[in-house]
This record gives sequence, C-alpha cells and structure tokens, in this order.
Amino acid sequence: MNTYSWFSGALRVGLVGFFILALPVLAEKAKTSKASPPPKADEASFLYMKGRQLVLDGEYEKATPILEKALAGDPENAFINHQLGDLYLRAGKVEQAESLARKAVLKEPNNVEYLATLGGALAAGRKFEEAKQQYARIAELDPTNPKSPLLIGILEAEGGDLDAGIRTLSKAIDDSEDNFMAYFYRAKIYLELEKLDKAKADLAKCQAMRPSFVEAGTALGLLHERLGEEEEAIQAYGQIRGNGRFRKRLAQLYLQRSEFDKALSELLEYEQIEPDDYTSKVKVGLLFFELKRFDEAKERFGSILKDHPEADNVRFYLAAVHEEVKEYSSALKHFQKVTKDSSFYKEAVLHVGFIFRALGKKEEGIAFAKKQIKSSPDAVEFYDMLASFLESSKKYAEAMETLNQGLKRFPADEKLLYFQGALHERMGNRAKAIENMKTILSSNPKNAHALNFIGYTYTESGENLEEAEEKIRQAIALRPGDGFIEDSLGWLLFKRGKVDEALEHLEKAAKLQPEEAIIHEHLGDVYFEKKQFTLAAQSYQNAKKLSSGKDTEQVKKIESKIAKLPVELRAPSEVSKKN
Repeated sequence: MNTYSWFSGALRVGLVGFFILALPVLAEKAKTSKASPPPKADEASFLYMKGRQLVLDGEYEKATPILEKALAGDPENAFINHQLGDLYLRAGKVEQAESLARKAVLKEPNNVEYLATLGGALAAGRKFEEAKQQYARIAELDPTNPKSPLLIGILEAEGGDLDAGIRTLSKAIDDSEDNFMAYFYRAKIYLELEKLDKAKADLAKCQAMRPSFVEAGTALGLLHERLGEEEEAIQAYGQIRGNGRFRKRLAQLYLQRSEFDKALSELLEYEQIEPDDYTSKVKVGLLFFELKRFDEAKERFGSILKDHPEADNVRFYLAAVHEEVKEYSSALKHFQKVTKDSSFYKEAVLHVGFIFRALGKKEEGIAFAKKQIKSSPDAVEFYDMLASFLESSKKYAEAMETLNQGLKRFPADEKLLYFQGALHERMGNRAKAIENMKTILSSNPKNAHALNFIGYTYTESGENLEEAEEKIRQAIALRPGDGFIEDSLGWLLFKRGKVDEALEHLEKAAKLQPEEAIIHEHLGDVYFEKKQFTLAAQSYQNAKKLSSGKDTEQVKKIESKIAKLPVELRAPSEVSKKN
C-alpha cells in the first residue's frame, strides 16, 4: 500500500515489525498448540538453551549463530526451526525465515505460534493471500484471538483490496470496541482513500484509548499539520504519553509561534531518545541564544564543534554569542575561522566589521574591509562595509570612490545606490542625492527607504512639499511601524503647519525609535511650538544625551534650542523636578 511521504515513520508500521509484535499475543492466546520436545540431549540441546536465553534477553544478533549451530545438530526439530525463523524475520531475511517457518508448521500444523511466524514471513514477502490463510487458520484454532482478524484486515489492504480491509477491521472493532490497533490501521486505509475526516476520527479514538501509543498520536498530529490545523496538531502531540520523534515536530510548531521556551523543552525531551541528532543539537543552541541563556548556548555550540570542527554554521553561531556578550576577542577568533567556501563567510566578515566599529577601531576596520574587497571583489556587501568605515571617519571622497567602484560591478544594487545618494546629500549635493533615489524607484517603485529619503529631503529644503507628503505616505503604507518614516511624516506635517497631526506621528516615532536623537529633537520642536515647554525640555535633553560624543554640531544645535526655554527648564535636573 502506498503511503504519504509526509507520514513516513509515523503511520506506516512496517509489516515485519508489526507481525513480530503480534507473535507473542498470538502465542499467548493459543489453546490448541503443543510445545515441541526440546532438542536431543546433546550439544544441540545445550546450544538451543543458550540461544533461547539470549533471545529472552533481547540479544538477537548473538543468538542467531548459536541457534544456527543448534539447527545443524538437530535439523528436524520444529522448535529450533521456528525460533531461528523468527530471528531471521526480525533481521529482514524473509526467504530464510519463510523456509524455516514452513518446516516448523509442517511438523506441527496446529501450533499458533508457528503459524503466526509463517504468516509474518509470507506477509513480509508480499505473499498476502497465503499469509491470510495462516491467520484464518489461527482464527479457527482460537476464535477469541483479537489479533487474527486485525492482521487479516491489514493484509487485505496491503494486497490492494482497501474496501475489504475496512470491512474486516470494522468487524474487529464491532467485536471489540477497545481494539485500538484496528482503529489505527483503519485510519491508515482511510488516508489512502483520502477520507481524511474518518482517518482523523479513528486516530483520535485510538489516541484516547492509548495515549502511550506514540505512533497514533504522531500520525494524528501530522494529519492536522497537513490540513493546516496548527492548534489541533499541538493538542494531539501534547496528549501523547511518552517520548518520540513527534517532539521534534511539536518543537517546530512552537518555533513557528515564537514560543521558544516550549520549543526548547520539547527538543530537550527529544534528545533523550535521539542524542545524536545534529540538527536538534544546533536548534537547542540557537534557542538558548534566543532566550539569552548565553552560557548554555556557548557550551552547546562549543560541544558540537568538538565533534564537528568543520561545522562553519556552528562556529558562526558561537562567535555570535561571544559578540552578543561583548567577548570580542573570542568572537573575532571564531568569525575569522569561518572558511571562504562557507555560506556563512560573508556574514562572518561583516560581523568582524561590526566588532571593529564597536571597539572604535576605524583604521583597522578600513584596512580589514580593503583586504576583503581585494580578496573577494564580487562581494557587494564589502564595498558597503568599507564605505561605511570611511564615511564614519569623515573620509567622504574615499567613501564615494569606494561606492563608485562597487556600482561599476553592481550598477543596479539598491543598497549601494541609496548609500551613494545619502553621501551626496551629506556632501551638499542634494540634486544628485535625489537623482540616486529616483534611479532606485525606476526599477523598484516600492522601495520605501528611497521614497522616504526624497520626501524628507524635500521637507528639509522646503520644496515640493505636496510631492514630499505623497512619497512619505507611500513609504508608510509599504512599511507601517517604521519609526524613521513616521518621523518624516510628522516633521513634514509640522512644516506645513499641521501641528497637532504632526505631534501624533512624532510621539509614535519616538516610541518606535527611542534611541534616535533627531526624532526627539523634532518632537521637542513641536512641543515648543505648542508652548508645552516642560515636554519640549525633556525631548531636547533626550536628543542631547543621545547625540553627545557622536555629533558635536548636533549637540550645539540642540543646546541653542534649550537656551530658548524658560530659565527654570534649561537644566536637566529642573526638567526632572517638573516631571
């Protein structure tokens, strides 16, 4: 029977595995089977007893060669033939298993245990009709055995007669309503027939009866996932009593909902049964990082690297954790070990640049960026990095030359065009700045940043204010919740005399971007216009604090505005008292 690939490992219990599981129950129920006499009292007997004990201990691989020797010493003994046939079936040696099981049944045709092993071997060999005959014979010998009709129903379905399989399994359910395996396999057939609601109902019934039946709960959860029923999938997985691969699926669902604590809990449980699952190990480390459990994240990634020193993704994650906690030396060491052929290489290089910037090492950053461009001239990101270092060092001409070099290779790159436009504006060439933004919009009219740049630039110059408002509002529609664009609209409205409406947008912008000095300055200007001097003073002081040590000219400009406030509000301490 064909099964859905998305269901692999969850619903389809392999025939060999299932029939092996059925053997003990069939044998236990047997009322007419007779035990074979033990092997002859010689070496074969000793070997048989030794092999039998290993089977009871679950040591199947060790038991097999010993029982093979026992069979060589007593080849006609039904019990040894059956026992070794059972081991072959477990090992997937179907033909050998069938041959030995036939010999055992030939010796004792009414032995339910032998019939069950033969049926399992025949089913595994896809000889479904003959396998059904063995289980029909078991049903005759023991009409109360619930496994026999279940196995017959499965074989009918496996043989292609799905309707017959449903009828047989339905009768098994009618005869015994707690036959959870019949519900499980009938659900499997319903899935083949695309009767998904009936499949869900059977799997739900099976799970309710046996919450510890991991395969049923997993199958139900996967079916809900297939149908887009995320909440129901989580509920199905959550009701499973036990452990299994379903926990990885449940963790993924929690990740999709950003419920990181729950995702981590499920993956840690999953690791108890799959400690070597590489992707799970990495995900746990990333979740530690996301949850700011940095020491555990470092320990996790470090442990993975010991076993997989070639894992550049894990090295990158470890470096990122060190960077997050400002352990820059360790971060640099790991970022710089990411190899050039890695998909993480460019990102690692950029992070090295971020660290140089954080450490205030502009000259080292410039030298590093130049080296990267020379080594990888086709990496557009590196031109942006070098130009950024040069601009922050006020080396505007060199920054412009770097951007020009980058645009020769990547003439349509929007980020480089935008950076070049912003640099033109900084260097006093507003017309060229606008030209760059229009070039971007000619190929991508939905570039919100270019729209906002044109709108804000026109606002600052006091020209084309209607067009400015149109472009800024387009930008907001494209990027709602962007504090910088909200600031642009608020500032434009203020310039156009719409003070109350401006205040609404600027207050929103300040909440969205609380660390941006210019937004606080704009907000202070609106409060000042409305004669709300205490709030104006607070905004100006915020702007001054955020600008200090970064932009001397900006600080002087803000101080000049503070000087226009009532005397009692000019000092930060006085503003604090008023509030």
